Amino acid sequence: MNHRTILPRVLLLVLLISGCGLLAGSDSDQATLNQLREAGSDLSKPHPFDFYLYHPQQTGAQQLCSALLSEGFEVSVGESATGGDWLCRASQAMLPTLENLSEINVRISRLIDQYGGEYDGWETIVLP
Repeated sequence: MNHRTILPRVLLLVLLISGCGLLAGSDSDQATLNQLREAGSDLSKPHPFDFYLYHPQQTGAQQLCSALLSEGFEVSVGESATGGDWLCRASQAMLPTLENLSEINVRISRLIDQYGGEYDGWETIVLP
């Protein structure tokens, strides 16, 4: 592996860690957007986003995914990597703005209130 392949992977790891809720809400989102910009990402281009929701029951994860599917997300349900919970992964390309992320956070919070479960944040890639 050369430095051209290592650097994007290291930057992605930083984005994954900071985008997954280590800070509260919009503070974390803004910090991650700043990191994207500093890493050379063109924030005027749509980026592929993945959002991670967990539920203790498979049917609950399916309900979350079904609701997000009806809102235009691509979704998948599977067992979580650590076992015990079920993952609803929702994907959507969008402009990486604080407004867009805040809107999605509100929508996801409403779904969590309705169906239960936990929202574990989002991830994207550096897109020059």
